[in-house]
Amino acid sequence: MFRESIRFPSIFFVVSIIWQFIFDREVKWVDNIGICLLMFLFILFYNWSKVPYKWEKDHHDQ
Repeated sequence: MFRESIRFPSIFFVVSIIWQFIFDREVKWVDNIGICLLMFLFILFYNWSKVPYKWEKDHHDQ
């Protein structure tokens, strides 16, 4: 789950740094890190929410 969540934000981070360096000559590190962190947390939460809820099944078996 972690590997799936880190892939897209890391690609976005590298591409945005290269894009800003080539076209703006100024890299906005704080903005890029913040956006990537929020993307990572959102994707991690999304992947975590797709896992089925098993507590109810385990609770009734006891």
